[in-house]
Amino acid sequence: MTNAHTPHTAHEVAELLRSRTGRVRLVGSGSRQHRLPASGEAQQVSLLQLDQIHRLEPGDQTCSVGPGLRREVLDEALHRVGLELPCAGGGTVGGLFAHDPIGAGTIGGASPRSLLLGLEGVLADGTRFRSGAQVVKSVAGFDVHKLLVGSDGRLFAAVQLHLRLRPRPRAEAWFRNEGLDVAAACARFVALRALSVPPRDLLLLRGERGCAVAGRFAGRAGFVAERLRSLDLPEAAPHATQHLEPPAGGEVLDGIVLPSRVPQLLAALPAGRFLLRGDGRFEFATATPTATDAALTVLPAQEAHGRIVRGEPPRRGHGSPFDAGAQQLLNGLKRCLDPHDAFV
Repeated sequence: MTNAHTPHTAHEVAELLRSRTGRVRLVGSGSRQHRLPASGEAQQVSLLQLDQIHRLEPGDQTCSVGPGLRREVLDEALHRVGLELPCAGGGTVGGLFAHDPIGAGTIGGASPRSLLLGLEGVLADGTRFRSGAQVVKSVAGFDVHKLLVGSDGRLFAAVQLHLRLRPRPRAEAWFRNEGLDVAAACARFVALRALSVPPRDLLLLRGERGCAVAGRFAGRAGFVAERLRSLDLPEAAPHATQHLEPPAGGEVLDGIVLPSRVPQLLAALPAGRFLLRGDGRFEFATATPTATDAALTVLPAQEAHGRIVRGEPPRRGHGSPFDAGAQQLLNGLKRCLDPHDAFV
């Protein structure tokens, strides 16, 4: 973040954007910059100094934090009062919500989108606004704050986030089934996903030694133990890898697919490591850009969509054809909230 502007308050963010002379890239700790398209000559604006916990209400299970607050600092504060932010991901809280790199751990699970109650933000012209609420209640009007999630900071700058929390589980246990073929792994994955109370996290992984299904149950100690026993799930160490790393000269795609289509998708894809999460998001590591391009061509036939998130900067962001209606909606939102295309 060489020569990055570093405002210390929301007022300074607004003044900086109001007086800007070119395009802007919002940054935090930088942990996800390698997954975004190159920012070119855009001026970097670091939100790391907006790192306060402004409000923490254990009784309401809500909090308000600055976007520059690091995830581990928030986790430590929540741990002391028996709460947690029930979604995966590290770096800064603002970056986690703006990029949403992992989503829900399982179908119907908590994700950044479902945990964001509201925010205070700044438009590219320096105009400040509020959306949503600090507490869990119905609010009239549009949920503009939800547009932060997955926007990569290209619509507006969030200067304070209001978050929904949950009690920390009394017990949890990870499991892992290894050495499965594709059919067995997919069947196991779909069956676990369809449980009335599915695992809190669920993953399907394909590597050089076949497939594996891993996950985590959480809740009362008796419930967790009964789930592992009745489903014949071997307990294992926590699965620490949240993303795939590209091989030398290779790339990584991320996308979304219906779990029922995974056997056909894996049969159509070139060789490479594959990771599928419980909500249908996947990552696929390819050996070369040529293999990536081949993978992108097969996705539409499998009712899947993907884009390049790891690789050389000029390649990042390219993907399979996007739905025309959705693309028109995205373009309209960009024109409305950032008409001069200031955020990159």
